[in-house]
Amino acid sequence: MRALEIVRKHNAYRRSVLNLQASENYLSEEVRSALASDMASRYSMVFDSEVHGAMVHNAYGGARYQEEITEYAESLASEIFGFEHVNVKPISGHIAAMSVLVSLASKGDRIMAISPEDGGYDGYSQNYLADMLGLEYKPLRIEGMRRVITDDITEFRPNLVILGASYIPFAYNLREVIEVAHDVRAKVIYDASHVLGLLPGGFQEGIEECEVVYGSTHKSYPGPQGGIIMSNHADIAKKISDEMTWRTQDNYHTNRVAALAVSLEEFKPVAREYGRRVRRNSKALASRLHEHGIKVRFPPDFTESHQILLDGDALREEHGLDVVEFGEILERNGIIVDRVGRLGTAELTWKGYGEEDMLAIAHAIHLAVLGEDVSQIVRDLIAKWDGKTLGKA
Repeated sequence: MRALEIVRKHNAYRRSVLNLQASENYLSEEVRSALASDMASRYSMVFDSEVHGAMVHNAYGGARYQEEITEYAESLASEIFGFEHVNVKPISGHIAAMSVLVSLASKGDRIMAISPEDGGYDGYSQNYLADMLGLEYKPLRIEGMRRVITDDITEFRPNLVILGASYIPFAYNLREVIEVAHDVRAKVIYDASHVLGLLPGGFQEGIEECEVVYGSTHKSYPGPQGGIIMSNHADIAKKISDEMTWRTQDNYHTNRVAALAVSLEEFKPVAREYGRRVRRNSKALASRLHEHGIKVRFPPDFTESHQILLDGDALREEHGLDVVEFGEILERNGIIVDRVGRLGTAELTWKGYGEEDMLAIAHAIHLAVLGEDVSQIVRDLIAKWDGKTLGKA
């Protein structure tokens, strides 16, 4: 079958490269087996209420184990991330965001979020979710991708303040934001799509004080593509859960939830150490790249997350490359990065790579930019950790 042949080619190809994309992570064979289970073609929809004149627990028969795996996944996530209420039903981080906004904001409400120009997620800006849901959006200014300018909150008096971004090398002054927001009766919600896997390692102090934390489960967190919503407020968590079905989604793909549960089992024993390793690896890679003349933004700290942000202007001036050309050169040498100037250490850290490996990777990137063939260096680094993850160590 041609389709399976293409899939096999993809699998073989991605095993032959080093992945440094900030938005991706690695799934163990056990997680993949859950994704490919019989649950992939089954439904589950729990109501425990009257539907069309009859009391209904679950609209679908045969779903006992799907209900069990959903409850188990949510209990594991609650233990790991420290939130009382967890919802693993969103099928993506964007759906999680939409579900939270639908539940906590009404038409005409005001929201603030970090602008795309400052690394924020495009989806919150006026042309996208804000317009779709009838909300008024204003950019939330931020200095150095770490300090939110809270005067903007006092002046605009939004109903919701949204933190988190697509470019997020540093934690925010979150407690100050929460204090100022609450003074104007605004809720603070945190899109942790990029940093979910770093939270147990202490990436963002005070995050448990947000009304809601949500995001993707496949970036710094090593799980299947999907979303999660967490809160310490029972009333908010219930409202989001009640509002989700038939408004932002229907079937929540229980094979994905099963795969998430397997990944949570793998992640739990190493959750804190993983986040610390990511931070150390990112700093090692960033500082060595900078020393090699591939300039990284925000020296000398560079980053506290899985993300390393290239200095695009310096790359163009010193090497005659834009970030797209830089990525293409690396891909020809078996190193995968995105095309917007980010490098990520999450996947390689999850596979077991350490600081010495990051120095070797920085050297390989440096040589590749100079026009040398680094394929053997890449092959050696891949062979060193092939098939391993921290969760299976």
